Amino acid sequence: MKNLCIFLSLIMMIVLTACGGNKYDDAIDKVIGLEKKKDKEYGFDTDGMERENAIVRVFDGGKYIQLGFYTDNPNREIAPYSYYEKIGDSYKELDHMPGNGENDRLGLSKKIPDYEEAKGEETKLEE
Repeated sequence: MKNLCIFLSLIMMIVLTACGGNKYDDAIDKVIGLEKKKDKEYGFDTDGMERENAIVRVFDGGKYIQLGFYTDNPNREIAPYSYYEKIGDSYKELDHMPGNGENDRLGLSKKIPDYEEAKGEETKLEE
């Protein structure tokens, strides 16, 4: 009986750890909310602007987040990327960054992100 309790305790710890998400969850959700708010202010349709329909890259320990949403357009799989920088406890969209995700002024396109996910699932990063 004692072994069963230990076994069940270990299983519960593993399950709870697996469901814990990642350390960037709050930041990613915050940035997606900011992106949706911005698009609503411009009168754009925000349907499909969900984490399950996005590609997200986090750089420099959460200081920068690159965000793009998948589209239905066969000629353009990803809508133009947006970039956000952490300032204090909040994020601010960065101006003058390339929508195609290449050759940005901060050199993020040449870095390996700290975290990356596509359609809500963490992707395996190459080191």
